[in-house]
Amino acid sequence: MLLLISNALTGVAAWAVGKRKTNAETDNVVLKNLESSVGLYKLIIDNLRDEIQLLNGKMEQMEVKIDELTKENIKLRQLLKKNA
Repeated sequence: MLLLISNALTGVAAWAVGKRKTNAETDNVVLKNLESSVGLYKLIIDNLRDEIQLLNGKMEQMEVKIDELTKENIKLRQLLKKNA
């Protein structure tokens, strides 16, 4: 009877230790996956930041061109009114 109780307690203790080890390993895998995900998202964010800066530069160039064309349009309309 004592042997049966001893074996049962050993089994329960082994299960508890094994469960803790499995949980720790699972947590470790989750942390590694999170680190990989964070690195990937950082790369994506950096690429998007670069693309935004490039597009902002192009937008500023377009705004300057629009201003130039608007002024030219105004001058041409004034010339048309004078010649009409």
